[in-house]
Amino acid sequence: MTSRWSLLAVASLVGLLLPPPSRAQQRATPNPIQFAPPIVFGYPGSYPGAIASGEFTNDGFQDLIVGAEYGDVAVKLGRGDGTFGHWRNAFSPSHSASSLALGKFDGKNLDAVVNDISDAWVLLGGGGGGFPRTTWLNAGGNFVVGFAVGDFNHDGKQDIAALVNIPGQNSDSSEIYLYLGSGDGTFQSARSFSVGEQVPMAILAGDFNGDGKLDLAVLCTHQGDFAGQAVVLLGDGKGGFRRPIRFGLSNNPPYLPYAMTLADFNHDDKLDLAVAYENWDSNSSSFARILLGNGDGTFHEGVRATAGSNPVSIAAADFNGDGIPDLVVANSPCYKACDYLSSISVLLGNGDGTFQPPAKFPVHGQTSLQLTVADFNGDGKPDVATVNVNTQNVSVLLNTTQFPALNAKPGRTRPH
Repeated sequence: MTSRWSLLAVASLVGLLLPPPSRAQQRATPNPIQFAPPIVFGYPGSYPGAIASGEFTNDGFQDLIVGAEYGDVAVKLGRGDGTFGHWRNAFSPSHSASSLALGKFDGKNLDAVVNDISDAWVLLGGGGGGFPRTTWLNAGGNFVVGFAVGDFNHDGKQDIAALVNIPGQNSDSSEIYLYLGSGDGTFQSARSFSVGEQVPMAILAGDFNGDGKLDLAVLCTHQGDFAGQAVVLLGDGKGGFRRPIRFGLSNNPPYLPYAMTLADFNHDDKLDLAVAYENWDSNSSSFARILLGNGDGTFHEGVRATAGSNPVSIAAADFNGDGIPDLVVANSPCYKACDYLSSISVLLGNGDGTFQPPAKFPVHGQTSLQLTVADFNGDGKPDVATVNVNTQNVSVLLNTTQFPALNAKPGRTRPH
């Protein structure tokens, strides 16, 4: 498995889409979850595998940015009604872009950071959907797996933490390269922090011990025995991190810990993790393992929630408007040459760290490597978009669940 299959969860999206639940909401019966048939459009490059959503034109509409394994990074501007304009080329990497993250690195418009196998590029947005300036991030020729964005040294400027795979003769190792932002779109040389002697899979930023300083969580795997670790590095607020705290993930062959997201799943004001377990060789159901935070950077075991076939991407949001965080996974069944159609599954949260059985919705594409969550039609409900590598297209699923009236809001549209 190489870095091109690695997945990224955008942690900041959770805060946008998850209002705190009330006690009454936790006791309420979950609303049935529904999505409209997917809107599918082809991607102009070859084998798109990375996707993120954000507002690139400062008009209040959510747009899409997609990276491909053999092709360009391209943007599709949203019209505010769930439809999108034409693709716009954003960047042409030398090799491939399999991981994306968004931020405002010069304090102006929304920017992006993308990997190019063994290095990374910051694409500085111009406010019109294009990226007129770029900044190169030196990763020393190592494999860049993913990114977490945040202010790690409390100077009011956004930084980039890159998760890096260091190849070894007998085994790979994981490191974090921290690029402190200067506030003008440039960055200091990377500071490295060791994670461990396992293969890096995913990285997230959040405050795991409640001290107001941004921490990092890293998912690593040991593919030889199907085990892994969730590793937390507590930030010191000055651009440094303490010694890694490790939570062992026992082996569950043929399932492998592959992707993760964060939220407060049991309403105790402490961040939890949900880890999705993949199985590329079968169509049987897999699961998401819930790690409940203790509020000090450590975790205790939660439930294993049935997730779907080969869940390779995972995100948290409130999909039914009850104030309780739910989960969505991208199912990519890959038995017999990956020719099975993909889907998403939504697991409605109960507010106590447990989840309802998954509700499955087709995406009309094959091998959905990543998903992103945003409100694409302005109705106040989180929608889902997937990037489907084998059919080389993108699917947008609009959330049609009946929300409580107070959460609904009228949408606006960009002129066609």
